[in-house]
Amino acid sequence: MQPACATLEEFKETTNPTALVTLEELTDEVIIGDKITLTGRIDHSLYGTNPSDVVILISAPPGSHADAFMLAKPASNGTFRYNQIADVGGDWGFEALYTGVYSEKVSVQAIPGNEPKKTALTLSGWPTFPKTGDYVTFKGRLTDSEGKGIPNKVITYQLASSPVGCLGGCAFGGILEWREAGSISTDMNGEYSFGLPVVEKGSVQIESVFAGDDGYSPSSSRTLKITVYE
Repeated sequence: MQPACATLEEFKETTNPTALVTLEELTDEVIIGDKITLTGRIDHSLYGTNPSDVVILISAPPGSHADAFMLAKPASNGTFRYNQIADVGGDWGFEALYTGVYSEKVSVQAIPGNEPKKTALTLSGWPTFPKTGDYVTFKGRLTDSEGKGIPNKVITYQLASSPVGCLGGCAFGGILEWREAGSISTDMNGEYSFGLPVVEKGSVQIESVFAGDDGYSPSSSRTLKITVYE
């Protein structure tokens, strides 16, 4: 019987026949923003005929938005695969846990690439012609050059109001003053959404901006024009 005062490391040493749960990294180094791919296997003696989910324990570098643990679904032969976006640079550590049995820990280093990956940012809003008192919902998606969504990135949205007597956005020399209205993070699919109330009539322009980081280049959405007539 395991002593009640045993530490986690002592418990893992006594319950960790590594041949029963294995975990391997596809590569020990990735570029920031790329996927870390892990593969593993559970011994048949642990799951019988129907394997349940494997817990992936994640030790992420400071600043990461990664969860501390995730689940991987094994195939009928006990093999499993897990992908994790390396959203920040540094040392990433992973362990697999199945019915109290741990794999050996694997490590992957996330490093900056020679050039940040290019990004694209979309933005749409509804309704397009709201009335005073309405609530306009905006949504968009941040993607890389391959069209894949980029998770856990901060998107800032900003507004510009037209000067008095310049309804329609001042296309002929008027000056727009932009101001930051808020920020939101993308979800696991790179999508984001936010809402803003309509408080007065007139013309307002809005755009969203991704400032960029070590792994991804900055990008801006198209500018939306919202006109409130009443």
